[in-house]
Amino acid sequence: MLSRIIVLVLLIALILGMWLIAPRGIHAETVRISYAGISGYNVPLWVAHEAALFKKYELAEELILIGGGSTNIQAVLANEIRFANVSGSAPIQAKLQGGDVVIIASSYNYIPYSFVVNKDIRSPADLKGKRIAITRLGGITEVAAFLAFEKLGLGPKDMTFVQAGPDSQRIPAVRSGAVAATIIAPPGLFAATSLGLKVLADLGDLGVKYPTSTMVTARSYLAQNRVAVKKFLMAYTEGLHLYAQRRDLALSVTQKYTKLGDQEVLSKSHDYFVKNTSLVPSTDPVAIKNALPPDKIASRKPEEFYDNSVIQELVNEGFVEKIAKKAR
Repeated sequence: MLSRIIVLVLLIALILGMWLIAPRGIHAETVRISYAGISGYNVPLWVAHEAALFKKYELAEELILIGGGSTNIQAVLANEIRFANVSGSAPIQAKLQGGDVVIIASSYNYIPYSFVVNKDIRSPADLKGKRIAITRLGGITEVAAFLAFEKLGLGPKDMTFVQAGPDSQRIPAVRSGAVAATIIAPPGLFAATSLGLKVLADLGDLGVKYPTSTMVTARSYLAQNRVAVKKFLMAYTEGLHLYAQRRDLALSVTQKYTKLGDQEVLSKSHDYFVKNTSLVPSTDPVAIKNALPPDKIASRKPEEFYDNSVIQELVNEGFVEKIAKKAR
């Protein structure tokens, strides 16, 4: 009897010892990631998600669409969202108001928007007294509208701004005549022109640097969770390379998220964005300066609003070079 007990104890000890030395499963940290719309500069984020790159770098992500840059920033400040893909105007405004936010990456540093009008609008003069649909006040579509006004010789009071949500709501509003114009980027731009709407001004032709697509987090989160931020940026940076090298994947992902079935529209959108997408998503101080309110340019430094240190670490460690070779 005693020998049987000894054998049982030894067996239990052996099993326990094997359990203690066995490799543990990696517990992925859960993060919520948001994006502000369905314009083409969001595609690299979607590609990273669909290719399971966040999971590859030990993050269990939840991807959420939240319309409007300022709403995304509010969610970041409330700790409801860890990372937000938004136009740089939103985090800049939040920072100017004392918000604890910082831009950690920028993948698109030009303005890709066009000023699109109803077929009955023949000249800028026809727009005076009319309404223009934007996504949300304070966002990039409002900024782009003012730039378009300047290009067209209009004043900021010549048109009334209407908050009308995403492309899928603004395009029908222009077609029906409910509004005279809207500001829109590909792929919605090409969908709109295929339906007969006219481009009155293409801001992409201006070549103006602007932080159109930025990744934002809370500065306190970056300070306290730098490892998680680095993992996030590893996944996102690899997603950028995959987006640029795997056209077929990029197009299928764009179709899934935008619900657009026209392959020509999807193809034009990809070609439009990929040529100016930064595969090493460092933030450009010139772009940040251009996004500052005119009365703040002299008193605030661009470096207050972004932190390129994690991206620079990835470059210095050879990570970016490695994934660039792998993606080819």
